[in-house]
Amino acid sequence: MALATLALMQLADACFPSGGFAFSNGLESLAKLGYVKRMGDFREYLEAHLDQVTSGEMPFLNTAYAHAGSDEAGFADVVREWDAWLFMPSQRKGSLAQGQAWSRAMEASHAGPGILALRPWFQGERLPLHFLMVFAATLKSAGVSRCDAQGLLLHMALRDQLGAAVRLGLLGSLQAQKLHREHIRIGEEFRLLREDWDYGESVRSAPMIDLAQAGHPYLYSKLFQS
Repeated sequence: MALATLALMQLADACFPSGGFAFSNGLESLAKLGYVKRMGDFREYLEAHLDQVTSGEMPFLNTAYAHAGSDEAGFADVVREWDAWLFMPSQRKGSLAQGQAWSRAMEASHAGPGILALRPWFQGERLPLHFLMVFAATLKSAGVSRCDAQGLLLHMALRDQLGAAVRLGLLGSLQAQKLHREHIRIGEEFRLLREDWDYGESVRSAPMIDLAQAGHPYLYSKLFQS
């Protein structure tokens, strides 16, 4: 098996401390408010989530990847645009927490000069260390292709949502594995439609998920941070 594939498998593994375990990205709110009750509801939610990841997040990933390591001014501009895109406090807080977790994990596991220099650069430029930005920059520095970075983003988005659903009691672990296999194909269809989009083409396609995230802090009791 190619070494690059093995390295990508490490990053995709649920044991890699990327920080996503603590966030449901609105699923907990939707479930507790009664919007996700049945399997059909969850399937619809999952497809909407993947649609939003590829139409909203992936274009920013593409642009950040293009500038990372070669154009500091351009990369800084994308970071500021992404910071403005995350207008809800819960989203922003989660992104910053995951950014710290991902950057530390990449520093420990890869330790390349470009990766080790990234957090000090963000601090020096007084830029927020958002997950998607550091995700793009560290993967490029580690030699991961843009296509593989897009695929990894999709896998992690799907894995984290399915893990959250299991913890919330919405489905069992075997059901989750079946849904993962089904929806990774749906996600790939979305990815192919938008694989060359830049951040100027980003759109929010699932406002109900955004509203659910906004309401998450007001839940009486909760398992997740968002």
